[in-house]
Amino acid sequence: MPRPKGSQNKITSEIKDKLQLLIDDLIASLNVNELDANQRIKMLQIVIQHTLPRMKKTTNEEIENLPLFL
Repeated sequence: MPRPKGSQNKITSEIKDKLQLLIDDLIASLNVNELDANQRIKMLQIVIQHTLPRMKKTTNEEIENLPLFL
């Protein structure tokens, strides 16, 4: 019998939980003060990608369908 629509796979959620624990331990062990400027910037870039929602490409179809000259 298949899973209900929208429910997570058991293995996927277990892996996510284990990865979260691993990431938490890694972040706790980092000393940001020991990183140089380039390493801090790189770390910030990686964290931002996973923290902030990504912008979706939007198009305004109304503008695209208008004639060039009125």
